[in-house]
Amino acid sequence: MRVEQYIKNYSMSKNDIEHFKHVENISLKLYSELIKIFPTNPILKIQNAQKLISYSALLHDIGAFLEYKTKKPHNKAGCKLILENKIDDLCEEETKIVALCIRYHRGAKPKEGKHKLFQSLNNEDKNKVRVISSIIRISDALDSNHTQSVENIHLTYDFKQSLLILNPCINIIFNKGVYQVFNKKKTLFEDVFKVKICLQND
Repeated sequence: MRVEQYIKNYSMSKNDIEHFKHVENISLKLYSELIKIFPTNPILKIQNAQKLISYSALLHDIGAFLEYKTKKPHNKAGCKLILENKIDDLCEEETKIVALCIRYHRGAKPKEGKHKLFQSLNNEDKNKVRVISSIIRISDALDSNHTQSVENIHLTYDFKQSLLILNPCINIIFNKGVYQVFNKKKTLFEDVFKVKICLQND
């Protein structure tokens, strides 16, 4: 099944589709910003990064349609859906990576020994899952209110404090809820990149 067909079949509203595309856009920009700041960091050297990030972001909430029917959390439902209906232009391993990025865009972090599918991947692919899912968590948090208000982002890095500062480049002030979601979802990103990240909404 093509990604476009997934979106057509399993999105519940136009707002869903706008959110999917927005998270894709911010995720790709965030990855690009990270490469500029950490050009030699080996964890960012991901083969087919653009495609894997794009597909994972576009499909991150695809299981929400099934959550209402099965009562299974939408990240787990989405992972299962991808594994059972392979994405047309991905190989088997890439399909697993996208499925697991959907699985880990919220909730539990990737864990050795506990999550069998994740454990079955080689180390390179485990890194891809960690990096991509951590990026999607940040992007999803920035659009947690599904208003697509963040059109661009800019990252700066304080080397002394090992602190990434994310500026969402918007003229409105986020409400308290966005900061709460961001602070909850940023922990995987901080674990993966070994830095702190804060949201600076001037």
